Amino acid sequence: LWLLAFLGSLGLLIHTYSKCVGLYFQYPHSTQLEEEVARNKTFPAITLCNLNPARFSRLSGHDLYWAGEMLGLLDGAGRPLVPESMERSRLESLLGTMALSEEEKSRPFDLEEFYGRGGHQLDLGEMLVRCTFVNEECNGSDFQTVSAQWGDVPGGREGCASTHGRG
Repeated sequence: LWLLAFLGSLGLLIHTYSKCVGLYFQYPHSTQLEEEVARNKTFPAITLCNLNPARFSRLSGHDLYWAGEMLGLLDGAGRPLVPESMERSRLESLLGTMALSEEEKSRPFDLEEFYGRGGHQLDLGEMLVRCTFVNEECNGSDFQTVSAQWGDVPGGREGCASTHGRG
Protein backbone atom coordinates (compact mmCIF):
# COMPACT_ATOMS: atom_id res chain seq x y z
CA LEU A 1 0.00 0.00 0.00
CA TRP A 2 2.81 2.39 0.90
CA LEU A 3 4.68 1.47 -2.26
CA LEU A 4 1.59 2.24 -4.34
CA ALA A 5 1.11 5.65 -2.65
CA PHE A 6 4.80 6.49 -3.10
CA LEU A 7 4.86 5.51 -6.78
CA GLY A 8 1.61 7.41 -7.43
CA SER A 9 3.01 10.58 -5.79
CA LEU A 10 6.30 10.21 -7.66
CA GLY A 11 4.45 9.79 -10.96
CA LEU A 12 2.35 12.91 -10.27
CA LEU A 13 5.49 14.87 -9.38
CA ILE A 14 7.32 13.79 -12.55
CA HIS A 15 4.25 14.58 -14.68
CA THR A 16 3.93 18.10 -13.15
CA TYR A 17 7.65 18.84 -13.53
CA SER A 18 7.69 17.65 -17.14
CA LYS A 19 4.76 19.98 -17.96
CA CYS A 20 6.59 22.91 -16.30
CA VAL A 21 9.83 22.18 -18.17
CA GLY A 22 7.92 21.87 -21.47
CA LEU A 23 6.17 25.18 -20.85
CA TYR A 24 9.50 26.82 -20.00
CA PHE A 25 11.05 25.80 -23.33
CA GLN A 26 8.05 27.17 -25.27
CA TYR A 27 9.05 30.70 -24.08
CA PRO A 28 5.48 31.98 -23.80
CA HIS A 29 5.01 35.67 -23.25
CA SER A 30 2.12 37.98 -22.78
CA THR A 31 2.27 41.76 -22.88
CA GLN A 32 -0.62 44.00 -21.97
CA LEU A 33 -0.39 47.75 -21.97
CA GLU A 34 -3.06 50.08 -20.73
CA GLU A 35 -2.38 53.76 -21.16
CA GLU A 36 -4.22 56.43 -19.24
CA VAL A 37 -3.74 60.17 -19.40
CA ALA A 38 -3.63 61.69 -15.94
CA ARG A 39 -4.91 65.24 -15.94
CA ASN A 40 -4.13 66.17 -12.35
CA LYS A 41 -0.54 65.14 -11.62
CA THR A 42 1.18 65.76 -8.31
CA PHE A 43 4.59 67.43 -8.45
CA PRO A 44 7.02 64.58 -7.78
CA ALA A 45 9.24 64.09 -4.75
CA ILE A 46 12.91 64.10 -5.68
CA THR A 47 16.12 63.23 -3.88
CA LEU A 48 19.39 65.02 -4.56
CA CYS A 49 22.50 63.15 -3.42
CA ASN A 50 26.07 64.36 -3.20
CA LEU A 51 28.90 62.38 -1.65
CA ASN A 52 30.64 65.57 -0.56
CA PRO A 53 29.35 66.53 2.90
CA ALA A 54 30.17 70.23 2.40
CA ARG A 55 30.50 72.68 -0.46
CA PHE A 56 34.15 73.50 -0.96
CA SER A 57 33.36 77.08 -1.97
CA ARG A 58 31.75 77.74 1.43
CA LEU A 59 34.64 76.54 3.64
CA SER A 60 36.55 78.99 5.80
CA GLY A 61 39.95 78.64 7.43
CA HIS A 62 38.22 77.98 10.74
CA ASP A 63 36.25 75.15 9.09
CA LEU A 64 39.44 73.63 7.70
CA TYR A 65 41.18 73.90 11.07
CA TRP A 66 38.43 71.95 12.84
CA ALA A 67 36.90 69.78 10.10
CA GLY A 68 39.53 69.52 7.34
CA GLU A 69 40.63 66.05 8.39
CA MET A 70 37.02 64.86 8.84
CA LEU A 71 36.20 66.09 5.32
CA GLY A 72 39.21 64.26 3.88
CA LEU A 73 40.87 67.48 2.74
CA LEU A 74 43.78 67.48 5.20
CA ASP A 75 45.92 64.76 6.73
CA GLY A 76 46.64 64.57 10.46
CA ALA A 77 49.47 67.10 10.10
CA GLY A 78 47.29 69.67 8.31
CA ARG A 79 48.69 69.04 4.80
CA PRO A 80 46.32 68.95 1.80
CA LEU A 81 45.18 65.54 0.52
CA VAL A 82 43.56 66.90 -2.65
CA PRO A 83 45.40 65.80 -5.81
CA GLU A 84 46.71 68.40 -8.23
CA SER A 85 43.68 70.11 -9.68
CA MET A 86 41.89 73.44 -9.82
CA GLU A 87 40.54 72.70 -6.33
CA ARG A 88 44.07 72.51 -4.94
CA SER A 89 44.65 76.21 -5.57
CA ARG A 90 41.47 76.98 -3.62
CA LEU A 91 42.59 74.67 -0.82
CA GLU A 92 46.01 76.29 -0.66
CA SER A 93 44.43 79.73 -0.44
CA LEU A 94 42.29 78.44 2.42
CA LEU A 95 45.39 76.99 4.07
CA GLY A 96 46.78 80.51 4.06
CA THR A 97 43.79 81.57 6.11
CA MET A 98 44.43 78.74 8.57
CA ALA A 99 47.04 80.89 10.27
CA LEU A 100 44.48 81.51 12.98
CA SER A 101 45.24 83.31 16.19
CA GLU A 102 45.03 81.39 19.45
CA GLU A 103 41.76 83.20 20.16
CA GLU A 104 40.28 82.00 16.86
CA LYS A 105 41.55 78.45 17.44
CA SER A 106 39.93 78.37 20.86
CA ARG A 107 36.61 79.56 19.45
CA PRO A 108 34.21 76.60 19.60
CA PHE A 109 33.33 74.80 16.41
CA ASP A 110 29.61 74.31 15.89
CA LEU A 111 29.02 71.34 13.59
CA GLU A 112 25.33 72.17 13.13
CA GLU A 113 26.17 75.74 12.06
CA PHE A 114 28.92 74.39 9.79
CA TYR A 115 26.52 72.04 7.97
CA GLY A 116 23.83 74.72 7.82
CA ARG A 117 26.25 77.15 6.17
CA GLY A 118 28.54 74.84 4.20
CA GLY A 119 26.38 71.81 3.54
CA HIS A 120 24.60 71.18 0.27
CA GLN A 121 21.35 73.06 0.47
CA LEU A 122 18.59 73.48 -2.01
CA ASP A 123 20.11 76.69 -3.24
CA LEU A 124 18.66 75.82 -6.59
CA GLY A 125 20.11 78.89 -8.26
CA GLU A 126 23.33 76.86 -8.27
CA MET A 127 21.94 73.33 -8.47
CA LEU A 128 18.87 73.54 -10.69
CA VAL A 129 19.76 73.83 -14.36
CA ARG A 130 16.31 73.50 -15.91
CA CYS A 131 12.94 72.35 -14.61
CA THR A 132 9.60 71.82 -16.35
CA PHE A 133 6.59 69.89 -15.12
CA VAL A 134 3.46 69.38 -17.24
CA ASN A 135 4.83 71.92 -19.77
CA GLU A 136 5.17 74.55 -17.03
CA GLU A 137 8.45 76.07 -15.87
CA CYS A 138 9.39 75.44 -12.24
CA ASN A 139 12.08 77.07 -10.10
CA GLY A 140 13.69 76.87 -6.67
CA SER A 141 10.61 78.22 -4.91
CA ASP A 142 8.72 75.07 -5.97
CA PHE A 143 10.97 72.89 -3.76
CA GLN A 144 11.53 72.59 -0.04
CA THR A 145 13.65 70.42 2.23
CA VAL A 146 11.59 67.75 3.91
CA SER A 147 13.90 66.23 6.52
CA ALA A 148 17.01 67.78 8.02
CA GLN A 149 19.32 66.29 10.61
CA TRP A 150 22.03 68.97 10.62
CA GLY A 151 20.46 72.26 9.64
CA ASP A 152 19.90 72.10 5.92
CA VAL A 153 21.82 68.87 5.44
CA PRO A 154 19.11 66.21 5.44
CA GLY A 155 19.19 63.05 7.48
CA GLY A 156 19.22 59.58 6.03
CA ARG A 157 22.19 58.91 3.83
CA GLU A 158 24.92 61.51 4.06
CA GLY A 159 24.55 64.22 1.43
CA CYS A 160 21.03 63.33 0.30
CA ALA A 161 18.33 65.97 0.26
CA SER A 162 14.81 64.60 0.08
CA THR A 163 12.40 67.19 -1.20
CA HIS A 164 8.89 67.57 -2.40
CA GLY A 165 7.40 70.29 -4.50
CA ARG A 166 4.16 72.04 -5.24
CA GLY A 167 0.96 70.10 -5.68
